[in-house]
Amino acid sequence: MKLSEWVICENFVVSEMALKMIEKYDKYWENSHGFLGVAAVLDPRFKMSLIEYYYSSIYGAHGDAMIESIRRCCFDLLTIYEGKNKNDGASSKPPASTTEVNNFDGFEMFLNAKKKVKSAHVQLELDHYLADDLLPRHESFDILAWWKSSGLKYPTLQVIAQDVLVIPVSIVTSESSFSIGGRVITPNRNRLNPKTLEALMCTQSWLAALENGGNF
Repeated sequence: MKLSEWVICENFVVSEMALKMIEKYDKYWENSHGFLGVAAVLDPRFKMSLIEYYYSSIYGAHGDAMIESIRRCCFDLLTIYEGKNKNDGASSKPPASTTEVNNFDGFEMFLNAKKKVKSAHVQLELDHYLADDLLPRHESFDILAWWKSSGLKYPTLQVIAQDVLVIPVSIVTSESSFSIGGRVITPNRNRLNPKTLEALMCTQSWLAALENGGNF
């Protein structure tokens, strides 16, 4: 959001810098925003509300479509995990004899009907989770502990949360990924206003020019 404000800045240098930063940011964001969106939804303090607020601000007219894509991603994950649970359950059953199959034809039909009902229930699981009130935003909140204790109410979502929330967002610092010249911005200089930042960039260019014999 801040980068978008810098793009329309009257200062040409800052505007151009922001455009280049957005291009590089989008390169990484396109591959990760879906995963990060699901992680945000799985936080009971925010759920879809955080996605709806920020996506509307970031994507503007395309915000609704992006929000819906995250919602669909969550439902798709539910379907995948439910299918995995069914396959695991089926593979653990010993092969039945022909006699047993004949004797339990009616029972198998009953179980298949229950599976269809359970599948529909899984789709509703996310709806029920999203409909519940948001939890208070306390700094001491332990999201993994909360999901561990919520397995009975949201069993499939609990398994998804265990897999998604334990993955580190990044294994490298963001500055290492986005900086074109190494770690040149220290913690004391990452909150500079545009005027000061422009002066630093110009100074860096002048020093580089001196080393190159006066060629910018």
